[in-house]
Amino acid sequence: MFHKTRTITALVALLLASNLAIAAVNSKPAVPTPNPTFDVTGVWTSNAGEMQVFQEKDEVNAVLVNSGFAHRLAGRYVTPTKIRFVLIRRTRVGACEVTMTVDVNVNSASSMSGAAVASENGCGLSAGQSFPSNWTRTL
Repeated sequence: MFHKTRTITALVALLLASNLAIAAVNSKPAVPTPNPTFDVTGVWTSNAGEMQVFQEKDEVNAVLVNSGFAHRLAGRYVTPTKIRFVLIRRTRVGACEVTMTVDVNVNSASSMSGAAVASENGCGLSAGQSFPSNWTRTL
């Protein structure tokens, strides 16, 4: 029972931290869209690797881990086809973390595009540095 309580407490803390990070990065809070056009829950691939995505109503969370970095994304639909994320990027060696913002356009049920933009200097990135990506649903 103690382990389950600790796990639930950790999940609640993670959700609160994600929501606080979103509020901190966006000076103007994103207004959620109650009826997104697409449900992006699934597995998506790009040149960065494979990303696991979970959507609940207008909230979207994702994880992408590759050989160099671990990425955690938390965001919301801000229009019926646009998701605004806060991304925490951590290097696998050295555990250096940097915060980024990501605006993703959901082009169809099987295609997304967007760019991650560094919000700060650190971990070899400069604030404003951009990384465009195209995503294809594989599951």
